[in-house]
Amino acid sequence: MIAGIEPGSLRHWRIDRKTADLSREIGCSPLAGVILQMRGIPIEGAPREIFDPDLEALVERLNLGQGVEAAKDVFDRMKPGTRLVVYGDYDVDGVSATTLAARLFSFRDADVRYFIPHRHQEGYGLHERIVRKIADWGCDVLVAVDCGTSSESSLAAARELGMETVVFDHHLPREKRPAETGAVVVNPQFSGNPEAKTLCGTAVLWAWAWKSGAFDRNWLLENLGLVALATVADCVPLGPLNRALVREGLTKIRAGKEPGLEALSKQLGLDLGALDCESLAMKVIPCLNAPGRLDTADLAVKVLSAEPPLEKAVGDLVVLNRKRQGLTARIMEEARSLFEGKTGLVAEHDDWPVGVLSGVASRICSEMGCPVVLAAPVNSGLVRGTLRVPRGADAVSVLERLAPSLKEWGGHRQAAGFSVARQDWPSVKDSLEVLLAGLPTCDSDCLDVLDLHPEELSLEGLEEIDRLGPFGFGNPGPLFYVPRGAESRIVSHGKDGQHARIEFSKASIVAFRLPELLREAGSVEGWVYRARKGFWRGRARVDLFLEKPVVRRENG
Repeated sequence: MIAGIEPGSLRHWRIDRKTADLSREIGCSPLAGVILQMRGIPIEGAPREIFDPDLEALVERLNLGQGVEAAKDVFDRMKPGTRLVVYGDYDVDGVSATTLAARLFSFRDADVRYFIPHRHQEGYGLHERIVRKIADWGCDVLVAVDCGTSSESSLAAARELGMETVVFDHHLPREKRPAETGAVVVNPQFSGNPEAKTLCGTAVLWAWAWKSGAFDRNWLLENLGLVALATVADCVPLGPLNRALVREGLTKIRAGKEPGLEALSKQLGLDLGALDCESLAMKVIPCLNAPGRLDTADLAVKVLSAEPPLEKAVGDLVVLNRKRQGLTARIMEEARSLFEGKTGLVAEHDDWPVGVLSGVASRICSEMGCPVVLAAPVNSGLVRGTLRVPRGADAVSVLERLAPSLKEWGGHRQAAGFSVARQDWPSVKDSLEVLLAGLPTCDSDCLDVLDLHPEELSLEGLEEIDRLGPFGFGNPGPLFYVPRGAESRIVSHGKDGQHARIEFSKASIVAFRLPELLREAGSVEGWVYRARKGFWRGRARVDLFLEKPVVRRENG
């Protein structure tokens, strides 16, 4: 469902003569220039990397903090045949990091295996019970990716069991420096520079490999597809470095350097050569997330690793994703009914599979602009929950205040997870409701829009806009506004009539899941829309999609 927005919540921008003149002076179009202004960047002071981020230069000035040299020392001591186990996570960043680590250390002739915990049975993190099992396998070196920073007891156990242990992670630590466990921890959140702190787990591993000088850099560049995939999936801020990683990584994916992603794209009916961030986020990434949400994430690693039989693995992945979609739709309906009229949202249900709750919570948080906790019991006598908060709030600080009552917890500013003993859940739930009620919501946020008629957007204009991409979290794509006028009309679109098309004489805006508010009381004054390059029968075109209808609500 597309939520409406009131006229007073829009901040309008226009291309004036001064903007056009300044834009031409720095060699960009007026359209790109006004988008810079919308982001608070003066046109005359715009750095070159805004338009053309230089990946190698950006990585060279990157500071990952402590642990880089110590990690290199561990791998320099490795001999051919060293038994190495990669311990990963079940989301797309985790499976991408697992796949990349397996490639990296196989490249060094290690005997590599991997393990990813089961979301329902073990949950997130490096578990001591599993560490002891890995030691029984005869492991020499344990590499934890996208997890491990706060697993002090497990890291200490690994050391006691004779394994050298290295952690490549990006999750927020609970302390200011790594605990003395004998493990090497590479996590920019401790002492890295600001740009390093925006990296996802896969990018931390890749950047370490680059900075260490221990791996062929051309080989690393060829493997950037996994980094791009994980960066988009983990919704990290797309500053200059992450933009460069995604841009170069997408180039590798489009060129067929990732056979697993190529096979999956083909199965999904996507044009590999036109794959972009939106295609990854809306089509590819949900499929790769599905195994870890419903079962074991090993299937996603097999696809990314292009293990035979690849076609069967891809087919299984798509089937699992359809199942996830069905569960998500059901839980969305149930959660929306529970949350109606509330601002601090905490809900649990015995029948909710915990694997799909994070996606549902994210959508509800985005739609309603308020914090959301969804939780469900698991077989181990625990309740597992996921927390999503709007911009300006800090999910980790919320859970930090409840830490004495939690079994496990961790995450990022906007997204975090936790587990709690079932008997403690009622009191934790009450505390969460109080804490969430005091968090900011997004109701007061203004939406920046550029006043531009859809018929004024050309392919050339989109190419200029794309110079500021890739777009995503921290680097949002521009939104446009057109008032509703006599020259536009709304027509039904799609077989079931749930969609619509807003038609102008020479352009149209597609509105998916058209809301009831367009047919009920209230006046639609205009449309906020976004644009992207599409293809039809091999020819490029401008595709327009409704972001929000602008509605003046009736009093009472």
